[in-house]
Amino acid sequence: MGGDTGLTAYQFITLGLGCVGFLGTWILGAFKLGRAVEHMKASVKEEIDAEREKIISKIDELEDQFHSEQKAQDHNFGEVGAAMRQYIADVEKMIRQVEIFGRDHYVQKEDFKDAISQIASQIREGNAEIKADIKELQKQIAQRD
Repeated sequence: MGGDTGLTAYQFITLGLGCVGFLGTWILGAFKLGRAVEHMKASVKEEIDAEREKIISKIDELEDQFHSEQKAQDHNFGEVGAAMRQYIADVEKMIRQVEIFGRDHYVQKEDFKDAISQIASQIREGNAEIKADIKELQKQIAQRD
């Protein structure tokens, strides 16, 4: 080759092949490393997507469960309202029955005053009769003596 380097053509070729092999190994290694990184990226992305799908499906499942429970709760609350309305109606009927019973079985104020007046007059009449009977008995006892 041009100047005297002390290397023979065979040694140059061997050295060249060694350099090419070394460079080829590094280039191939870098290429494989790039592919491995791409493969890792793809697998991590697939795992992330799989986990995301699991999470989304679980969220959807929980939403469905929440909606069904909410629907049942709304229905049950509606039943509570209906039960409360029925209870109030029943209580109103019972109060009406008590009012009717009171009207039919208890004395009104004016009726009570009249009854008291009649009782008072009957007691006066009874007292007068008792006094008359006692006077009569006293006369009879006085006549025996």
